[in-house]
Amino acid sequence: MYSFQGKHYAYYQDVPASILSAFMEQSVLTETIRVNNGQLLFWEEHYLRLMASMRILRMEIPMTFTLAYLENQLLEYCTKVHTATFNGVVKIHVVAAAKPTADLPIPASLFSVSAEKGSGNFSYKYDSHPIDLYKDHYQSSGLFSSLESVHAQWRNTAWVYVHENSLSDGIVLNEDKQLVESLRGTLFLVKGNTISTPSLASGCRKTVYRTLLTTLLSESDEFELLEEEISPFSIQKADEFFVLAGVKGMYSVGQYRKKSFNNEQTKKILALLLNKLS
Repeated sequence: MYSFQGKHYAYYQDVPASILSAFMEQSVLTETIRVNNGQLLFWEEHYLRLMASMRILRMEIPMTFTLAYLENQLLEYCTKVHTATFNGVVKIHVVAAAKPTADLPIPASLFSVSAEKGSGNFSYKYDSHPIDLYKDHYQSSGLFSSLESVHAQWRNTAWVYVHENSLSDGIVLNEDKQLVESLRGTLFLVKGNTISTPSLASGCRKTVYRTLLTTLLSESDEFELLEEEISPFSIQKADEFFVLAGVKGMYSVGQYRKKSFNNEQTKKILALLLNKLS
């Protein structure tokens, strides 16, 4: 079943051609929300992030795009396609109905909903497979790069590099050759009780789970959080290295080149996060 503009269709050919054309031809903004037992997790935070992204992209925000309306659309789709106690992720995709013109500089916005069944629990693993820098292309820093839909094609090319070289993930650099994030999510380097992560000015994505974890670490008496510019050479000096992959969970990096990492402090940070998520 397919959902466009709040209507459900059994077949793609039933969807109005103008709507399909918009999703095929325009850049799509996507927000992914974890669902546990039919409940949207951190929905208000995801909603505010979606609204902020639409403003930055100069997209129309319809009067109907209220917190309650979109929540109902997401949950209704999960119930129709799966069950009322759905576990997994649901995605809302937003796109401009047409390209901007002089007569209509801000076209109408259209939305679609999709869902993937899976575990409702936040996952964690220690990944022994290597991770490395992706240096074929550099990501621009700044606010615009923090949006989820920016550099989508560029990231697909980076994933080709990762798979061709039998890596588990790739580390993205900006034009100043500073760490931005990994292809999977937000980078965190651990040295003693100090946790370092690239600042938003580096170009990393401002995800709901990144904000959640950085807030927890900032308020913790046990850890010191530094949001700063980070050189790739800092990876070699770290005791531990983990990636927060948002709704998909979190994983510890086991190996970067000849450097191996443990995960003792990471487990404590994971406990903080899981306590908040529960």
